[in-house]
Amino acid sequence: MKLLQVNYERALPRDNHDQAIAMREAATHLAELPGLIWKMWLYDDDLRVAGGLYLFDSETNARGWGDGPMVASLCRHPGIGGVEYRYFDVDIPLSELTRAGNLLRRVPAEAEPVAGGAT
Repeated sequence: MKLLQVNYERALPRDNHDQAIAMREAATHLAELPGLIWKMWLYDDDLRVAGGLYLFDSETNARGWGDGPMVASLCRHPGIGGVEYRYFDVDIPLSELTRAGNLLRRVPAEAEPVAGGAT
């Protein structure tokens, strides 16, 4: 299991209509990444930054996205730049003790609720 942490500058606020549509479209493509267990979307409109946490089933799959097309894919969106990223190993026993156990398991796509808002 490998966690990919991504941070980037984001000139447009989260509620920008065009960016919200683009990010929703990107999310549908990201859901199909090989080995992706989940992605958490992060933002701070006050500081004009955003990012994400991606949990992959292997380092190979994490690096296939992070060292591959990820930066170019992000930077094709207007107002996004300054992409920084790092990889982390996951301490599963400690994470389970702090109630992250369910987050470490793959949820079948058909069981996932569909969110109403765009991020």
